Amino acid sequence: MTRDPLSSDSIALDGLSLTPALVTAVAREGKMVRLEEEARARNTAAAAALARLVEEGTPIYGVTTGVGALRSREVPAGERPDHQLRLLRSHACGAGRPLAPEEVRAAMVVRANQLGAGGAGVSDELLVALVAALNAGFVPHTRQLGSLGTGDLTVLADIALALLGEGRARRGEQLVGAQNALAKADLVAPRLGPRDGLAFMSSNAATIGHAALIAVDADDLLDASLAVAALSFTAAGADPIVLDPRVHGARGHPGQVAMAARMRELLGLNAASLGAPAARRAIHDPYPFRALAQVEGALFDSLSELEVVLGLELNAAAENALIDAATSAALPNANFHAGVLALGLDRLRAALAQSASLVAARVSALLDPGSMGLPAALAERPGQDSGAMMLEYTAHAAAADVRLHAGPVAAQTTTVGGGLESHASFAPFAARRSAEALESAAVAVSTELVVALRALRMRGVAPGGGEAGRLFAVAAERLDGDLSDRALGDDVEAAGALLAGRRWQGHGA
Repeated sequence: MTRDPLSSDSIALDGLSLTPALVTAVAREGKMVRLEEEARARNTAAAAALARLVEEGTPIYGVTTGVGALRSREVPAGERPDHQLRLLRSHACGAGRPLAPEEVRAAMVVRANQLGAGGAGVSDELLVALVAALNAGFVPHTRQLGSLGTGDLTVLADIALALLGEGRARRGEQLVGAQNALAKADLVAPRLGPRDGLAFMSSNAATIGHAALIAVDADDLLDASLAVAALSFTAAGADPIVLDPRVHGARGHPGQVAMAARMRELLGLNAASLGAPAARRAIHDPYPFRALAQVEGALFDSLSELEVVLGLELNAAAENALIDAATSAALPNANFHAGVLALGLDRLRAALAQSASLVAARVSALLDPGSMGLPAALAERPGQDSGAMMLEYTAHAAAADVRLHAGPVAAQTTTVGGGLESHASFAPFAARRSAEALESAAVAVSTELVVALRALRMRGVAPGGGEAGRLFAVAAERLDGDLSDRALGDDVEAAGALLAGRRWQGHGA
């Protein structure tokens, strides 16, 4: 029986098996990490190969030379001991808003795991110091803007400098000098090896870590959205025939099939009980109910694709140059280009925009007396009362915001470095847009929960079983049942708190 890594006291960093869920446990929950010996040995072997190359007089990018447009400039042997520190200092030029502590910790755990993949060859002292800093809750201060998706140079430079006692770090809610923060955490600054500055920065660890958090959040939101849709499905008296496995098997898209199965599970239905279409007021339900599995299936498929990309990136040796210990070679490359990650995030946002639009359409349908046979705007006294009328606006505003964030980022690029670096992925921008889109999509789903619960109360029905019944019971307990005209913004916020992190299922704080 395979043991769940999340159930262990600490998470193994082996350079092979880091996942978005494990990154999230370290970044948000403060889970401890341990550096596996095979990962440490891979890095040590790469460091030894690098040392041999330097001793033999082999030109090494960023070690015996400058970097970027200065790659042809030789660094004299006498200046090399300080060269790595100068590289870190010169690259620590990020600007804009500070990264959230969870984003910084995600970058740190990703970089520690990647170093264990064995392509960087940093000093063992630096790798051990990074792991110790994670376990001590040490959070360097760094800023958002600076990376173009060809290596998160500015963020990783700030992190490395903080490990050395330069710059600033967070201590609780306060920013303090990094040296002070190291001392308070009983941490010792490491000494830099011959390529430590460049090798530490040679990664998209900050963007990959952020994308890992986004993938976990998107998965949670998709599950919450389906559960809320099940409540709306019940409130609308929608025909479950649209969830029949024969329908979805005929088309065969994996996400569509999976989402139809999940809806049947949520509603406590089985394929045999679906039967033929029921006698209804109309042959077809409106799109928001009939197209649910198709739309959410596209989101499921996009998320699955992103998770495949992350499974590779989280455990990749992507340094430039790549140190191959087996052949003692330094291999120049462009593995720092994060276009595949930007594309995955772009697809996620596009699918999320379709999902959020369908959520808003269900809110409209539930408020429409012609569709539902319920009082207009779900008001107790339509006309005298406005009921939940304005929640339609909230849901559509949230969906519109998701759509505005859905534009493709991977289609953008730029040229820097005197024309040498003439293509950029813009993956960090794709990650930021994705996180912002998720926030607005969550508002749309929370709004639907408030409206669906109100409709169920007014109709006097409840889901007959399955997980939808559990969500209904928990939501009915937490959300005010008063149907009179009142401010409903707090209800949407309370619904969001209930859905976040699968709390309605008994998980989370």
